[in-house]
Amino acid sequence: MKDSSAVLTPAIPNRYGIDIPSRVQSALGVDAIVTSKRTKKTISYKKIGFYIITVSFLLYTFVPMVSVLLFSFAGKWTHTMLPETWSVSAYTQVFSNSEFLSSLLRSCFVSLCVMMIDLTVVILALLGLKLTGSKKTEGIMEMVSIIPVALPGVILALGCILFYGEVFPALLGTPLLLILTEAAFALPFVFWTLQNAFNNSDIKRLYEASCILGAPLLKFICLILLPNLRKGILAASAMSFTICFNDFALAQLLVGAGFKTMPLFQMDFMKIDGHQTSAIAIISIMVTFVLATVLGTIKKDKTREARASVGNQHK
Repeated sequence: MKDSSAVLTPAIPNRYGIDIPSRVQSALGVDAIVTSKRTKKTISYKKIGFYIITVSFLLYTFVPMVSVLLFSFAGKWTHTMLPETWSVSAYTQVFSNSEFLSSLLRSCFVSLCVMMIDLTVVILALLGLKLTGSKKTEGIMEMVSIIPVALPGVILALGCILFYGEVFPALLGTPLLLILTEAAFALPFVFWTLQNAFNNSDIKRLYEASCILGAPLLKFICLILLPNLRKGILAASAMSFTICFNDFALAQLLVGAGFKTMPLFQMDFMKIDGHQTSAIAIISIMVTFVLATVLGTIKKDKTREARASVGNQHK
């Protein structure tokens, strides 16, 4: 007597054109083969989507930069896709300007001061939160850190002018007011970056171990805490420096021409020549790129030293 279930089982043709019952296929592992093929197709679709998104992002980011770079070296560019003639006169005129170096140094000075203020404030604040274990206070700090990002730069600058105009009028129009306002504006980015670094390290246990060994708090911060937060500190430093170095709105409203930074210097050239404006933009990008390269090199060197020391200990 024939098995009725075997007769009713649907058959799937294989590559030789022979109908094989699904029961036999499952016994031979054909279903697993079909599933693996479907999985491979899904993975290939994901890779294609990833490549499309990556290429689109790179084009969106670098095409404007390449256009500005070409325009800065263009002598004549009217009806062609590429410049008809090439020239470096825009760069020579920018570098020969007496205000270029001073504005560059002012921007670097403000950015470094802001970077040091934010790193000091955020590291000490997060250290206190981790040692006390106050989740409520940390939540309040996270909410407060969003305020400078939520407010436009114009509103932040006008608020500082109105507040310090009543409390401390002598501070108006000074570089110190610009530094303090820029520090408040860049604080959330430093806070979020260092918060992730703190969460990846068991700071409280490290502090308890250092206390058992008799290390004071200052020694713990310098020799244990900062090396453990090295990657986060470098990332936060680069982000803070970049934000302050390229900020225009706060510098224009708070100090103006009395303390001309790099963005204000670039704004003056926008009224004169677009080629020189493009050259200044490329110089600003190169300063940021050099800073990121230096910080990345420091990070790699420190990582290699740590791996080498661990390898020597195992030997």
